[in-house]
Amino acid sequence: MQPTPLYESPEIRSVTGLTIRPGGFTLTQKALSVCDFPVGAPLLDVGCGLGATVSYLRRRHGFQSVGVDASSELIREGREINNDAELILGRAERLPFPDGEFTGVFCECVLSIVPDPEIVLSEILRVLKPGGRLVLTDLYARNPKLAPGLNGRGDSNCLEGARSRDVVLKTIASAGFQVLIWEDHSDLLKQLAAQMAWVYGSLDRFYSMVGTESCDGMVSSEVRRARPGYFLVVAQKEAME
Repeated sequence: MQPTPLYESPEIRSVTGLTIRPGGFTLTQKALSVCDFPVGAPLLDVGCGLGATVSYLRRRHGFQSVGVDASSELIREGREINNDAELILGRAERLPFPDGEFTGVFCECVLSIVPDPEIVLSEILRVLKPGGRLVLTDLYARNPKLAPGLNGRGDSNCLEGARSRDVVLKTIASAGFQVLIWEDHSDLLKQLAAQMAWVYGSLDRFYSMVGTESCDGMVSSEVRRARPGYFLVVAQKEAME
């Protein structure tokens, strides 16, 4: 029997709330100030989870927001919680939208848990309008020498999918994006870890409760030595001449 993915567990939600990521809407709002999308712009949230960002974009800022997620459980629950949010079941590797549909795409704490980030980025590029913006937040390995020691395939644990800063930036650029800003926000990850330890007594106890095998033994040691950090990237699809 496969363990429940970390992002579907009630334990992580008891610490993060409905956003299921470090910092809640802190970096979402920061990215909005950078992108300056026009009111009513069509925006997509890839890996929307419970639809917290979709509702935030619509209610707080008046955007035409829609979300897509591969978890039927999160989509079902999200529709009950955010009944005004348009949440669609689908995979990031094959987005169910036509080319050039969106002015902006949010992908918050998702790339590190998908098997092939390159395919996901190519799909995001496809559904963006020329000149459209990608908002990306995720974990990365601040000790690049140890990043290759992790699984690098993500699955349900974002810690194992963390790559080095250089690899992240190269992957984004190779997909066809121009990186406009990179910001380190590892303080938000530290705050989340402290909250998890406070609520559950220790991080080890938290991971034992959610049944995450990947934080046991050698992998746990590799993850710690890779010094996970957290970043914000805003990137742009080239405008057509």
